[in-house]
Amino acid sequence: MIKDPPLLTFRIAEPQQVALRLVRRALAQQGLRVPAELDIAARIKQALGAGVAPCAVLYVDDPVVLLQAVVFHRGAAVLIPQPVVVTGDNRNSEVLVRSAESLAGEIPESVRDPLRDLQTRIARAMETIAERQEAHLAASF
Repeated sequence: MIKDPPLLTFRIAEPQQVALRLVRRALAQQGLRVPAELDIAARIKQALGAGVAPCAVLYVDDPVVLLQAVVFHRGAAVLIPQPVVVTGDNRNSEVLVRSAESLAGEIPESVRDPLRDLQTRIARAMETIAERQEAHLAASF
């Protein structure tokens, strides 16, 4: 049995800053929000003085899905919002998203459906702006 990769990888033929704007817009069109964002490259530069390729993590949610999940299991707040990584250079970018099935066995049953819905909507948003890479190219933990 072939297991789905834990992360889905999408390629955008745009610089990272442009890709970041495209990702935010695509998420908004799916009714999703980005309540928090972390610039990983800037954080590493500030803390360690090391330069790395541009990389940002968007924390994506839908307040209705978050409410639905937290009502049934308060621990759902650990899983929602979901991280979306946007990394790249001056020519191309990659977006890394958890697959909808990646947490199925690790989370309470009451949270699975809202989380699966959120992850599916995030992936659907990325498919509107990016080319999905083959599973063997997907990053893994």
